[in-house]
Amino acid sequence: MGLKEYLNDIVEAVVTTAKGMRITARYGLDPKEETTLQYPEERWELPERYRGFLHNDINTCISCNMCVKTCPMDCISLEAVRGADKKMVLASYDINIGRCMYCGLCVEVCPPKSLKHSLGYEMASVNREQLILRFVQEDASEVKARVARQVAEAAAKAESPAAGKPAPPAKGETKE
Repeated sequence: MGLKEYLNDIVEAVVTTAKGMRITARYGLDPKEETTLQYPEERWELPERYRGFLHNDINTCISCNMCVKTCPMDCISLEAVRGADKKMVLASYDINIGRCMYCGLCVEVCPPKSLKHSLGYEMASVNREQLILRFVQEDASEVKARVARQVAEAAAKAESPAAGKPAPPAKGETKE
C-alpha cells in the first residue's frame, strides 16, 4: 500500500464522517423537532388497523376451529365439547403470543368475529409460560365434567315424559 492510497483512505473516512455528521446535526439544531419519545411516560398513537395481541371474546366464540386450522404458526389451541343444546362449549382457548407472527389470518376467518387484534404490545417476560394467553379461566376437565352433567340431565328429562306416555303403535298396528 502506497502513500497515495493511504491518504485517499483518510480523505474518504473524513468525507463520509462529515456526511453522517451533517445528517445528525440537522436533527440536533431544530429544538422544535422531537427526536426521542420518553417511552414509559409518553406513548405513540397507534394506527387504527394496528395488529397487537390477539383477544377472543369467548361469549361469542362458536368453537368452529377455523382460527386453529388457519394459523400458520399453530399458536392457537382450542378444546370444545358438545353441550346439551347441541352447540359447542369452549373447554379451553389458549393463544401462545410468543409464537404468533401477528399475520391476522385467524382474525379474517373467524365467522362470529369474536377474535380480534387488540392495541396491546407490552408483555415482556422472563418465563415463556407467561406468554400464553388463557381465555377460559376454568380448568378444561371441570368444564367437560359440567357439560357432561348437563347433557345427562337433559337426556334424563327427555326420557322421563316419554316413560309416562304409552308407546305409539308400530306400523300396521291399530290402537285398541
